[in-house]
Amino acid sequence: MNSMHFYTIVFFLCMCLLSVHCNGWWMWGKKGSSSSCPRREAAQPYYFGNTQIDCLLSFLIRHRGKRSAPWRGRWDLVHRFIYYRGKYFEFFDDSSVNIGNGRVGGHRCGGGIEGSPAGYSELSLECIERCTNRYTASFGGYNLLLNNCNSFVNRLSEVLCRRGTQCPSWCG
Repeated sequence: MNSMHFYTIVFFLCMCLLSVHCNGWWMWGKKGSSSSCPRREAAQPYYFGNTQIDCLLSFLIRHRGKRSAPWRGRWDLVHRFIYYRGKYFEFFDDSSVNIGNGRVGGHRCGGGIEGSPAGYSELSLECIERCTNRYTASFGGYNLLLNNCNSFVNRLSEVLCRRGTQCPSWCG
């Protein structure tokens, strides 16, 4: 077997192994809609949002110091966040999280929340803050392929889409 053929096979096997950890073969684009996490009495909407990745990365380098719930592609080339009850929830490549009134780099970088809600939730803001703060303890640090900002928003979407007001046990 020639070496080119061998490397092609190795590459294909690696891609297959990576896909085991993914939500499907095609990781780009929107998946699900608010109909899979419908409006309920006393529930508040939550939104997916994004920031242009090239702008955010340059901003962060200068300033260092996402029934099935709706989800977004794990390998989309944008930085994703969740917007819920007036707060932004973000996960970064240094495994830090941000909970704030604005998105990191939002004053300089394009992006924003999507036009329609991803779903609706009855959970308290305090619950989602605890989940965000416990994220790395429960799911590990940042990994570009397996645990990135898109993975983070998809997990928060699963939490937000739960029925009722009980916070998941992993959130402490």
